[in-house]
Amino acid sequence: MSEFLYMPSEPDDLQFLISKYRTMDIEELKANINEWEEKGVGTKENHILSIAKNELQLRYLDKQEQIRLLTNSLTSSSRIDRWISSARAVIKQFIEIKN
Repeated sequence: MSEFLYMPSEPDDLQFLISKYRTMDIEELKANINEWEEKGVGTKENHILSIAKNELQLRYLDKQEQIRLLTNSLTSSSRIDRWISSARAVIKQFIEIKN
């Protein structure tokens, strides 16, 4: 699981590590962070751990933004507007059937 948590020796290695963190889902990333925190990382690994935590925080912020947008979308369409729209659709179908 923690195969991606290592101290990169080159900037390309650091980019590789960051891209690996970005491909992990939230649960996998949390598991990696927890594993390394339990092991007790050294000073070198703290940098890697902070990158992982930062990526996790970004994921949570993105998730919160998506929830906010969905909530706004649902609340912007009022219940009355949805009923009116449904009634119009029923009337339209009724008229089409009569013709």
